[in-house]
Amino acid sequence: MSKILLIAIVVAVAFWLLRNHRRRADRHAQRPPDPQAEDMVDCAHCGVHLPRGEGIVSGALYFCSAEHEREFRAKH
Repeated sequence: MSKILLIAIVVAVAFWLLRNHRRRADRHAQRPPDPQAEDMVDCAHCGVHLPRGEGIVSGALYFCSAEHEREFRAKH
């Protein structure tokens, strides 16, 4: 009888340890939201969407490259 009780206690402890390990792993696996999210803008010349921080600003317009800014200014 004592062997069965000992086995039951060992199984219960193992189950409890496994459950706690999974809970900790789940907490660490959750990624926080990206705090660096930016608004998207489109290039005035070609229409490509890019993050506001990567665009080249000229007046109120955004461009994806300096070349597109020059081409846009040459046409207008």
